[in-house]
Amino acid sequence: MKSNILAISFFFTVSLMGLQAQTINFNQIVVPEGQRTVNFEEYLVQLAWLNSPETQILNYKKSKEAKEVELKRTEWMDDVNFMFNINEVSLENVIAPDPNNFVLYPLYQFSAAVSLGSFTNTKKEKEIEAFDVKIAEMESNTHKMEIRAETLTRYHIFLLSIETLKVRIKAEEDSNNTYNLAQQQFKNADLEMKDLLQASASYNGTLERKLIAETDVELTKLALEEIIGVRWETAKRVEERMRK
Repeated sequence: MKSNILAISFFFTVSLMGLQAQTINFNQIVVPEGQRTVNFEEYLVQLAWLNSPETQILNYKKSKEAKEVELKRTEWMDDVNFMFNINEVSLENVIAPDPNNFVLYPLYQFSAAVSLGSFTNTKKEKEIEAFDVKIAEMESNTHKMEIRAETLTRYHIFLLSIETLKVRIKAEEDSNNTYNLAQQQFKNADLEMKDLLQASASYNGTLERKLIAETDVELTKLALEEIIGVRWETAKRVEERMRK
């Protein structure tokens, strides 16, 4: 019985540790400003986050919601009413004292009133505003996850386009050599016309694919630059310094 309880306790503890391990640390999704990144990819994500206009919009939204919460804390004071009243009979007795005129009324009266409903309503409104702050924070965290995924996706597509271009260049060079050899063989009457045309078509095909690959490199570079907010050459120099 005791061993069963220990086993259940151990399983429950391990389960809790597993649940805790699944909690997202959003500072790890995007490295905060001012902190050094561990690698170049994290640097690109940080750049994209800092240079994103949407990030600034979300920051303004969080600040606005926080200010509204602070405003709710003192809003109840707007419902406080103060009244000040001077008794005319008492005032006259002060100005022209008459021993035969005994006045019991005070010279002035001061009172304050506040609506009891303002306390309960303000508390509920503060709670609502606090939820708005949390929602704004979660929207910011959602943006972090989205911008991280989009940045890394564009970066790896860009790297893929570079490697694809290398393959296309090699294929174009090989096809060009084959075509030049076919031309020489055709001049020496060692190759038929159809074979020369086939070699020419193959070369033109590899040349076209190389040009498409070059365009893909430029387009994917532009897409990456759009999200990180700086030119690729500028970011590349940072990568080189990281490697050193």
